[in-house]
Amino acid sequence: MAKDSLETICKQAQEALARSQYQEARQFYQQALGYRSDNPEIHFGMATACFLLGDLHGAIYHFKEVIKLDPKRTGAYINLGAAYNRLEEYDLALAILQRGIQIGSSRGENYYNLGLAYKQLGKLDMAISAYREAVRLNPRMYDAHYNLGNILMEKGQVQQAAAHYRSSLEIRPQWKKCRIAFEAAQAELADQQQEVVEAPEPPAPSIAPATSSLDSARPIDPNIHGKLLHNLHRLAVDADTSSQAMLDFLQQEVGEAIRELSICLLTPDDPSHNLGDQILRFDEVVSQLNQLQEALQKRILRTKLLSEKVARI
Repeated sequence: MAKDSLETICKQAQEALARSQYQEARQFYQQALGYRSDNPEIHFGMATACFLLGDLHGAIYHFKEVIKLDPKRTGAYINLGAAYNRLEEYDLALAILQRGIQIGSSRGENYYNLGLAYKQLGKLDMAISAYREAVRLNPRMYDAHYNLGNILMEKGQVQQAAAHYRSSLEIRPQWKKCRIAFEAAQAELADQQQEVVEAPEPPAPSIAPATSSLDSARPIDPNIHGKLLHNLHRLAVDADTSSQAMLDFLQQEVGEAIRELSICLLTPDDPSHNLGDQILRFDEVVSQLNQLQEALQKRILRTKLLSEKVARI
């Protein structure tokens, strides 16, 4: 067949897919494969038509052919993993999806399907990590927000679950199933708050009167208070700087370490991600965070002691 004739058949197949005429699309792709069985694009189209027709075994065969002919085609790994999930072959789904991540897939769909597989295997923490990465890569993936909300509800993290249900509804406001889940989460939060309100208050502890306090009407004597106030101001500035440094460290270093460790846990077979190295890095980051916290606590304590000294003069 002439090249332009093959292109015509492929175009007809693509148009049939666009019209949701999947059986017709499969017939066109079958014709095309008769002329070019080594073309990954034709196999991908054929696999897509099979998947949409519910022929999952056919879809798996052709997605595997795509990977064989084009090992870097990340979409084939994602869709093959989805097909295995549909067949409840979750271990196979994990293996192929992790392979997709190893070759560089940074699409939310990859992590979404990974989350599905982990959830069905009962690995809830791994599923949460996968879904979090999915919505990080694609914040508008409403079904990932919804599934993440369901797992968080299952683990009793109601407030976080409600936040993800809300995110899902912001993208798809008329989704009834998510609306019901969101309202259930809100009701659970309301019940928790009511329990706190109705809980009997413990007896108030006796508080010794303060031995000294600042007198707002007392004049400031530069000769007496000047140096102390200067030191107090310096300590307050240092404490503020330390708190900002700690916040920046949390957002940057700790956040990045958690993300890298999560990816390493999600792709244990990836030779480029060494779990031992990532755990060591995480421990180092936590150690640095503890040091920052201790330094901040010392500055706050020194500020408190100096302010009490000023009050006694």
